[in-house]
Amino acid sequence: MTRIVPRPRGRAGKAAVLIAAALPALSLTACTSGAGSAEADENTIVIGMDQDLSGGAAAYASIVGATVKDAVAEINDKGGIGGKKLKLVVKSDDNDATKAPTVVRQLISQGASAVIMNSGGQSVLQVQTLLKQQKVPAIAPVNITPGIGAGPDGAYAYSLANPTEDFGKVYAQAFKKAGYTKLALFKDDSASIAGMEKALMDPIRAAGIEVVATEMAPVDASDVTAQVTKIKQAKPDAMLVAALGGQMEVLVHNTAHQLIPDVDRFSLASIGNQPDLWRQAKPGALDKLVFVGSITGENEKTAALQKVLTSRRGKDVQVTAYDAQAYDAIGMLAKAIGEAGAKVDGEAINKALEQVSGYPASFGQKGYTLSFKPGKHSGTDGLCGLILMQFENAEPGRQWPTYQPACG
Repeated sequence: MTRIVPRPRGRAGKAAVLIAAALPALSLTACTSGAGSAEADENTIVIGMDQDLSGGAAAYASIVGATVKDAVAEINDKGGIGGKKLKLVVKSDDNDATKAPTVVRQLISQGASAVIMNSGGQSVLQVQTLLKQQKVPAIAPVNITPGIGAGPDGAYAYSLANPTEDFGKVYAQAFKKAGYTKLALFKDDSASIAGMEKALMDPIRAAGIEVVATEMAPVDASDVTAQVTKIKQAKPDAMLVAALGGQMEVLVHNTAHQLIPDVDRFSLASIGNQPDLWRQAKPGALDKLVFVGSITGENEKTAALQKVLTSRRGKDVQVTAYDAQAYDAIGMLAKAIGEAGAKVDGEAINKALEQVSGYPASFGQKGYTLSFKPGKHSGTDGLCGLILMQFENAEPGRQWPTYQPACG
């Protein structure tokens, strides 16, 4: 039976290897649900993907990449778009933002009319000017880093997931509702987390929540006892973990469960979307952990995605928000390509993307939609893309009963 797991994200180490082994592999060369030349012709449309295969974002990028591949295959199996098949070209920047422009240039040189940015948020920001210069649009399905698609440099960049500011707003209200007044922050040392920390924490501080301790560890840390001990000494009501997920986040929760079992813990999105990591948690370490999710069985589009992935991967597939956001990114891109007109190039696709509105999302609460328009390149149509979920028995269980974001 297909399982739905809610969603929200060091060097991922063993975790990345586990996930990559569990999902269909994506080659570094072109693929069209299989093999094929990377060059575009009159019967094909090339889509590029910059996927982190070995860096700090690899743990979640492998999930996104597998679903992008499945979504492209589904479109091709149905005859393509206007009779043209899609070809997927995949390269990796290894979550190194300085490499991202070179990788995207390579994808464009191989005929890509659009790009899926499937690496760290800083990589997306690093290529925005290049995308504008080359007039090639890019969608970042799961990145929540502030600034993606914003301002004149973001004219060809798009995102789907609720941005970090929304996470901060939701947690600010949640902490107030729960009666917390003192918060500890534990973060990894990745560039992505550094880039989103202000947007995450400003709404929380503005709500009157005092941050009594801030600790940090490398994404490939093997011991966080010292940091958690300092948090214990600060006597917080709750602890928020801001991390890309992977082995490092499981280590934090294992250690916190041992040293500060009475402190309620919260997280962003990664831990809830990386099923292969849950088995690394010690018994009870994840129970009652609350994280920012985006998946509910009440959304019929999520149920439809279950069927798609089950048909391609088998009955044991676990649907996460990363899957849903990847699937919707290809869906919105396909819609734009279909409406771009006879000349399907990056500029035409970009203009069409800005007209995609009210797209039924495969994630978020029932009825949640995604929309783009000129000046609005964040697909979110409100806080309904977020759901606070709670772990039970070492896996995501129920919605957190204390607080949920309103859809208004």
